[in-house]
Amino acid sequence: MVRTLGGPDTDRMEALSDGVFAIVLTLLVLQFEVPDVSASELPAAVADQETLLVSYLLSFVVVGLYWIIHHNLFRYIEAHDRILLWLNLLFLLSISFLPYPTELMGVYGTQFAWTLYAVNFILVGLLLTAVWTYAARADFTADEISDGTARLITIRGLISPAVFALSVVVATVSLSVAYFVPILIAPAQMVWNRHYQEVTDSRRSS
Repeated sequence: MVRTLGGPDTDRMEALSDGVFAIVLTLLVLQFEVPDVSASELPAAVADQETLLVSYLLSFVVVGLYWIIHHNLFRYIEAHDRILLWLNLLFLLSISFLPYPTELMGVYGTQFAWTLYAVNFILVGLLLTAVWTYAARADFTADEISDGTARLITIRGLISPAVFALSVVVATVSLSVAYFVPILIAPAQMVWNRHYQEVTDSRRSS
């Protein structure tokens, strides 16, 4: 099959992606406004922005995590075609939309706002996983990436979407608890890292 708009490198894809990540991380902080109140009312006005601060910090950390993951994945993706370009653009679309649900969460803090926020992160995770899965199946990855390793990396990409999907369910019972569900991403990643290391060590010794 002839691959159009393809090539043996991904430099421009990575440059565009880095630019979008930088803009999104900047836009996240622009949702804050200095309260127009008297000095005596300032502490209470700042305290009213607590939900906004929490949503900002969570978004910044998760977007930063996805930038690191995207960077690491493209260390092993060495070529591209039209389909991969579009998949990466769809991933960037989901990333660039994040400031909107983040501000909704900060301003309203309702179950609907959290659901929209979580669904956005679910799409981010699924689309980045689609980028990797397609690249691996199209043989655009480095020779050192075996089929087994590619599958393990795909599984890792589904951890965050699964956790945010769980948070949507939890939010129907307790919104305040749902805010803490994304913390589960960290131990889940640790379990995956341990399994990945065990599999890697086993293959090296065999």
